Amino acid sequence: MSTMSNFPSARHADWLDEPLLLPLAALNPEQAGYVPGLRLRVLRTAREREDIAGLRRHAAFRVEQDLGLGLKPFEQTRDEIGIVTAVYREQRPLATLRFVPTGHGLTGAERLLQKTSFDASILGEGSWEVGRVIMEPEDRHPDLLLECLSVTLEELMQLEDVRHFHATTTLAMARLWRRVGMRTVLTATGESGGRYALVHGRVADVAAALHLPVPLEEPRAWQPHAIQAPHLQGGFARREPAIAPAAAA
Repeated sequence: MSTMSNFPSARHADWLDEPLLLPLAALNPEQAGYVPGLRLRVLRTAREREDIAGLRRHAAFRVEQDLGLGLKPFEQTRDEIGIVTAVYREQRPLATLRFVPTGHGLTGAERLLQKTSFDASILGEGSWEVGRVIMEPEDRHPDLLLECLSVTLEELMQLEDVRHFHATTTLAMARLWRRVGMRTVLTATGESGGRYALVHGRVADVAAALHLPVPLEEPRAWQPHAIQAPHLQGGFARREPAIAPAAAA
């Protein structure tokens, strides 16, 4: 079983602009339990996404900005081409998570590919960027975060053709993403000197780490209402960064 000795403390500098995933430091999929009373929605319109405006005030853009990826001006477009989800307890949104497909040049990994070379097959058909899990500070409990992450990933796998997940993150978060089936593809140094990583996981590996079924059938069509999940109640001029290949695990 993993230990916490290799992970930074809650006061470590690596966490400063990544508070939204801090509960992952205590995340252990093997010990996760069912969190009752949750429902999931896919927020398909700008009006529906107004429901998570309060949560999104916590959104952090340091990674993308320091690496010079130029994604912040495209937040609305990324919402429109992606899938924005919200997990609710009763009527209150607890968490939001966005997935952005490749093919539009609007994921962190695609922007990094313009600066360095790596196995571009991870960005092919069925490849999705996993955004940060955004939660209010008082709700950032490991079990709750893991349940929110699990149900949103499971829903995406049911809705879409998903073959790969990837994310651009800090080195501390890259170590934590390994707990959910991802591995580091490359590391990069931003303009500030900060260190970052591109992580990737095959859908089968992520599903196995989270104890989710791997989808075998064609994804079902979009539904214009709350999405039902089986275990949820109620439906539902910058300097170029220096980039290096990841060390072998």
